Amino acid sequence: MRDNYGNLRRRTRDSSWQWLFMGTILGLGFALVICVGGYALGAITFPPLDEETSTPNVQIAPNETEVAAQAIAAAQQTLDAQAAAETQEPTEAAGEETPPVEEAPLVETEALPAGATEETITTDEAPADAAPQGVDATPSPLPGSDTARTQDALPADAVPPADQADTAETAGEPTGQQPQESQQESAPAAAMMQDTPVVGTPPAGQPTPTITFGSAPAIPPELDAIKTEMLPVTGGTYLMGTTLEEASQARDECATYDKECQIEWASDSTPTHQVIVDSFEMEIYEVTVTQYVAFLNWLGPNSHKSMCQGQPCALTTQEQETSYINFDGETYSVRNAEFYGSHPVTLVTWWGAEQYCNTLNRRLPTEAEWERAARGAQNYIYPWGFDLDTTLAMSSINETPATVPVDSYALGASPYGILNMAGNVEEWVQDWYQADYYTQQASNPSPNPQGPISGTEKVLRGGSWDTIPFFLRSVHRRSLPPGQPTTSTGFRCVAESSGPGVEAAPPANDAAQSSGADDAASGGAPTLAPPPTNPPAATRPPAGPTPTLAPG
Repeated sequence: MRDNYGNLRRRTRDSSWQWLFMGTILGLGFALVICVGGYALGAITFPPLDEETSTPNVQIAPNETEVAAQAIAAAQQTLDAQAAAETQEPTEAAGEETPPVEEAPLVETEALPAGATEETITTDEAPADAAPQGVDATPSPLPGSDTARTQDALPADAVPPADQADTAETAGEPTGQQPQESQQESAPAAAMMQDTPVVGTPPAGQPTPTITFGSAPAIPPELDAIKTEMLPVTGGTYLMGTTLEEASQARDECATYDKECQIEWASDSTPTHQVIVDSFEMEIYEVTVTQYVAFLNWLGPNSHKSMCQGQPCALTTQEQETSYINFDGETYSVRNAEFYGSHPVTLVTWWGAEQYCNTLNRRLPTEAEWERAARGAQNYIYPWGFDLDTTLAMSSINETPATVPVDSYALGASPYGILNMAGNVEEWVQDWYQADYYTQQASNPSPNPQGPISGTEKVLRGGSWDTIPFFLRSVHRRSLPPGQPTTSTGFRCVAESSGPGVEAAPPANDAAQSSGADDAASGGAPTLAPPPTNPPAATRPPAGPTPTLAPG
């Protein structure tokens, strides 16, 4: 037992150093924890560590805009000093004392506030070479733009633009502009400023472009050369429509020529009502076959089928053998051009009439405008007066009814000198047709009436070569679907007035009938010379249109 106890004491005495080491490690660890915690909480400081972890002094390089602004400012200050020195030399030579040149302070590079000018951010005292009072300074650029920031970086005595300096010199006023040598030296700075133009501002020295809205398109030269002359029609107030008494008179006139007419045919032309129209201009003649063929050739092959507002323009001999228009698949031509060339175009749709007028920067007349042009300020029933005269218009009363050249029947011209507003061909107008439209207008009148806003048929005016006298009256209304052309349907165009209208009296005697073409030429002759007026029936080709409508 003793030996075993001795071994135990020896092992215990030999391990004492291990316990000392473990205690030391634990003590140091505990102290380290206390120090780190105190440093983290700020209770303990270590200057060596603070010096190593302090923020270094970092130099931040300026951006490109600041460098450019500083370069411009430095260059400009140098130029200003040179300019002041050159100006000072003559002054000293004359014995005058020159005040010392002071450098203008730089302005902070920020945009001007809304409504502010450069004067609000400069020093109180104007520099020696500033523009004099009364001379406009450079317009302020858009706030916040690159140019505004660049200009704000310039000194207060910056050189004004060349165009303003030239203006001031012309007026004999000082401009503050530098001598030529200084201008050459300041070229780099000016070039830098031009690199950032203000959006929407034209370059210096160029006028602001003028924008024109609604400019009329150019008229095709081949159509412009042969378009019909126009005559002015005075606007004003007139009594539109007819009365039952006038319709009764027209019925009696029909009986004179063994035609049966009915008063009810005038029901859509009543009641009479006051209408106001503005002045305008109207073509003196109906549009001819020659003119319309030129229009179709300008549109191109097969254009007559769908090139008028997406609708058919007219019928050719391919679709209707009585048409005056030939088409061989490539080119349009006038059938029997020597005879029909000056006749009014027929078998034309409303779409075809409107498209032709629009191409010439014209339009179809409204129904109110057409009636004003036909009746004049006198408010005639017929273009020539109040009574029917079948010798003044081509109608079914004629011995050989058919279309005639557009300059025929000069004695039957309207008070404004416009021909064939009765007979020959009835004419498309702008308005949609509505039987009771006059009733609505009488209770709710409006100036320059445009007709109903929609409908299924368009109004026709003036009667034609195959209608009875009742339809020749300027107050009578007819209608057809816009896509239903006939051998008795044509048109003429109008345009906005370019001057006051003048009442034109019709010729005073029958002798003028034989020279109708010459008389008409004085007010605007047709662009293509027509055949002789009213050629004898024997000279007319037998193959022509036949009457399609002869009521009664």
